Amino acid sequence: MEYSLDELIECYRTDPQSSFVKLSYAVRVKHERLLSRMSREHGRIMLRSIRTRTLVIWHRDWSGNGKVAMAHSLLTRLRVLFRFGAAMLEDSECERLMGALEKLQFEKGVTRRDQTMSREQAVAIRAKAHWRGWDSMALAQALQFELTLRQKDCIGEWVPMSEPGFSDVTHRDYGKWFRGLRWEEIDAHMVLRRTTSKGDNIEVELRLAPMVMEELSHMRRDVDPSTITRGDLPTAGPVILNEISAYPYTPAEFRRKWRLVANLAGIPKHITNRDSYSAT
Repeated sequence: MEYSLDELIECYRTDPQSSFVKLSYAVRVKHERLLSRMSREHGRIMLRSIRTRTLVIWHRDWSGNGKVAMAHSLLTRLRVLFRFGAAMLEDSECERLMGALEKLQFEKGVTRRDQTMSREQAVAIRAKAHWRGWDSMALAQALQFELTLRQKDCIGEWVPMSEPGFSDVTHRDYGKWFRGLRWEEIDAHMVLRRTTSKGDNIEVELRLAPMVMEELSHMRRDVDPSTITRGDLPTAGPVILNEISAYPYTPAEFRRKWRLVANLAGIPKHITNRDSYSAT
């Protein structure tokens, strides 16, 4: 069977053996935007008509106006498509195009982030979050900084109700909530155990994280952090909640409020919330 790019994309989207159907919802949405763009622009072309020169021209067009990172993302999706077609569809044209991409060298436009958040900056962000009445955000900042948790590991993510899996946290507008930090993951000895969004199993004694203990003590009206026990904390449910809705944050709302707090704390624009993760 001969495939067009559109047909290959559709097979990749729907085949139960495709890596696409195994992606998390947020990643799938991101990749879907890239696939939809390729489909709009080049979907009708047959794979046998795509030459090495064609790929070079596509990259040139995608990277126009300095959008090198976007071009890199689109080419990465093409590689995944051709790899799927070669392996799962046993298509010789996909095999050929995989080889063509391997021979080409393109600018990635991605630089390594070497900036990190300082302890003083994390403290300042927490202070301004409390000043705004966003205590949960201050706790999230402490958890990210001292336990090197990613944002998703703290606040989780909302997915449509149609997505597989059960959640005891649902909202009529947001859907259902998964993967965020829960109080049940902290045991009687104040040890946090969880599997992160990257699949790493972590085990952390919270008493060795002074910022986190300070934030937990704040929940108990600023009692001495050294006296906090597991019994002083909620027994179940999401740890990080939006004070306005009493539900877990959406990523967009968390990022918006975090930037407001960071601006109040005088944090430079080039320091972002994700730099909390790389801090030590």
